[in-house]
Amino acid sequence: MNLKKSSPWRLLPVTLLVFGLPVTADAHTTISGLGDFFGGVLHPFTTPPHLLVLLGLGVVVGQHSPLNLKLPLAVFIPVSAAALLLTTTGIVKTVYPPILISIALLLGALVALEKSPPAFVTGAVFAMAALAIGLDSGVETGSATVIAKTLLGTWLGLIFAVADIAFYVSFFTKQKWQKVGLRVAGSWITAASFMILAFAFRR
Repeated sequence: MNLKKSSPWRLLPVTLLVFGLPVTADAHTTISGLGDFFGGVLHPFTTPPHLLVLLGLGVVVGQHSPLNLKLPLAVFIPVSAAALLLTTTGIVKTVYPPILISIALLLGALVALEKSPPAFVTGAVFAMAALAIGLDSGVETGSATVIAKTLLGTWLGLIFAVADIAFYVSFFTKQKWQKVGLRVAGSWITAASFMILAFAFRR
């Protein structure tokens, strides 16, 4: 295996992308050139706080062998679905950005410390993350069909993001240097979260 190609520095473009995107967490708007469904799928990846939380969720599960997604997804799937459905009521339009960033900070710290939290803590963190991201992903305008297609895309995008990140991260848990690389990734998530949090409080 090529050490250089598999090093944690491959994650640098993701970190730069996070800093290059807007720092506010806004509800859905149409992404030019994409349909409603695929716009929904990509929405979490265009919102830095959402992206950081998803990365944190995937890495915090994937860095511990053997990979066990049963509990995290058993919590994340229904809670995120319920949260997205709640957005259609208009009761909650957005989530206060520091809440999302605080979840990302917690996840980044867990990854950096290589801590495997108890099952109930893992479930609680995944529930908080699913609720926060879901409630922050409402569709601003559109017909009932447009909203349904967009939210369905978002829901599937969130699930696949967490599962895929965890799955691929699990391949980098065999060697000591790989585990160190994941801890470095956790520190980057933490650093990026602090940066976005600072911008949020400056607004």
